[in-house]
Formats: sequence, C-alpha cells, structure tokens
Amino acid sequence: MTYLTTHLPFPSSSTSLPPPRSQLIISDTLSSPGNFAVYHLVSSALGKEKRKVIWVDFKGEGRSSWEAILKKIGTPLPPLTSHSFIHISPSSLPSSIKIPNKNTPSLFDIDEKPILRETYDYITSHLTDGSLLILDGLSELDWLGFSPLELSKFVRAVFAKVKLSNSILVSTIHADHLPLSSTIIPSKEAGESDLLYRLLRLGQGCWWRVSHLPSGRSGDVMGEISSHPLTNPIGLKDSQKSPYIPRSNPLQYRLEPNTVRVFPKGTGRGFL
Repeated sequence: MTYLTTHLPFPSSSTSLPPPRSQLIISDTLSSPGNFAVYHLVSSALGKEKRKVIWVDFKGEGRSSWEAILKKIGTPLPPLTSHSFIHISPSSLPSSIKIPNKNTPSLFDIDEKPILRETYDYITSHLTDGSLLILDGLSELDWLGFSPLELSKFVRAVFAKVKLSNSILVSTIHADHLPLSSTIIPSKEAGESDLLYRLLRLGQGCWWRVSHLPSGRSGDVMGEISSHPLTNPIGLKDSQKSPYIPRSNPLQYRLEPNTVRVFPKGTGRGFL
C-alpha cells in the first residue's frame, strides 16, 4: 500500500518513486522514526514497479522485521532465493570473527579500523539496471566512529554507481539535532548535522524531513513530514521538481495497524 503517493508524488513515470538517477534523503527523529516512509517506497518498488530492491541494513534490524511489516501492508517480501530483494547486513564485529551468512561485509579491517570498501563492493555486485538502493541507518555508522567526511565520500561513490545503472538511491539518517522550527537547511556542525549537510550538498533529488510534534504526540497525530527539493537530477526540467511542502506547514501522519494516515496540518481526524 503506497500511502504517501497522493501527498508526495514524484516527477517521474512512477509518481510513487523518485526519478531514476536521483537520491532521496529521509531524516527522522528517535521519537518519530521514518521507517514508514521507507516501507512506502519498498512496497511501490516490489509491487507495482517490479523493481529490484537492495536494502543495506546498517541498523541491524534483520529481514524478519521487514517481512512482518510489509506483509501487514500488503507487500510480502520475495523468498530468500529471489534476486528481486537483496538484504545486505554489514557487521560491526571484528574481522577476525567469521560470519557464516552471506551478504555480511565487515565494517572493520584486521586492525579494527573502520572501512566501507567491502560494503561498497557488495552493493555494486548486486546493483542492476533500475534498482532501488536503500542505505538504511547512516547515523549508526557515525556512532561507530566513521567520520562524516568518509561517510559522504562513500555515499557519493555509491550514488555515482546508482546513476550509471539508472537506479534510485535512498539514504536514511537521524536528525534529532535539527530545531523543531521552520529552519530548512542545517548549519554545518560536527556529527550528524555535518553528515546531513554533506548529503544535502550532493543534490539531485529530494529531502523528506520526518519529525515529532513540538508539543509531543497526540491521540490523532504522531509526527510531521515536510518535503524539500534539492537540485534536479540530470535530465529533469525545473518544472519537474519534487513537491515542496514547507516545514512551516507540513503534512501530519498517524500510524495505524495496516497503514499510515496522512493529512494536512491542523485537520486532525479529517483524513484525506
């Protein structure tokens, strides 16, 4: 069920997914996780669009968690033997510890220094024409000791391969540091703020900002989402930019057992 399409359409042949050769950055907060936005994209890719999905699980959530949730919203994951859904689960264990599972690249070398080359190689070996690639949980790498500079270089290198394969890149990151005001672009500071700043500078896509309410959750509203176009992907005209939904007047949402209800700010139960 692609519950965000009506409210956040994209300028492409599929209004549910970003255009090929573009990136979508999804930032969220610990109080209002943006997982539902990722599930929306995956549901569209595996369902109507029949696109290959490559999920790089930096959070360590595991395939079983996605299987349960996507089944609830009407898009069961393909079987483990299928090549249409690839789960890559980078490991933070020392490289000396051998992990029997495939698609588990190490995040540390033999000297326990952080590395992303192995993860990059795993990604590019699975990337095929028209894929949806999800780098899920870049903040977790920041917490493990990867610098914003090396993370942004990694994303830039991956994005270059994405564009060559006519694919789509989605990156998720925590942004609890952002003020709950109408501020749009973060200042360049250390940690997560610096990483988000560097990702936004890559342009060629859109930023969805998911955040909690300044007043906290209510019975009808669990959070807000705004949409901020970046520079256009190559080949798209200015008139084809992603929709702009300002932080000062965001959409609001409520999670339900089998879907997400999205509505303009202030309408409460008047769901659209």
